[in-house]
Amino acid sequence: MAEREPVEKQITVFVGCVVKNGYVLLVQRAEEECPEAHMKWELPGGKVDFNETPQESVEREFFEETGVRIKARSLLPRVQVSYWQYPWGRQQTLVFCFTCDFVNSSPFLGDHHVEKIAWTPVNEVNRLQTIPGTKEFIELSLQHLSL
Repeated sequence: MAEREPVEKQITVFVGCVVKNGYVLLVQRAEEECPEAHMKWELPGGKVDFNETPQESVEREFFEETGVRIKARSLLPRVQVSYWQYPWGRQQTLVFCFTCDFVNSSPFLGDHHVEKIAWTPVNEVNRLQTIPGTKEFIELSLQHLSL
């Protein structure tokens, strides 16, 4: 049996940054197949489905990962490009971030890529191990909110 060639693929992801009373909502990623990202903190979000706008995508993914409903507001002027190694090959991930408003929350039903959800004090984010770009997106979001 011939060995398979490693695959290379690219995906686009939209995440949301919600800051409420000095806290930002983060999720801890559970993805053992990608050791560089596994158990690190990140902003909730995910891939855009076909026929879905970026705003619809981040609102849907945010709810699926946290049980929190948001309203996407402004797209931040930054793109995070990361390369992740998986058993099947390499993935280039383009990440964009929206500042978002908290709408309401429901009981969280669970997501296979989420280990924990936490409202984290903004001034404690720098102490966490995060996915590349997370801290920068939060900082940009805070700047945007203070305008």
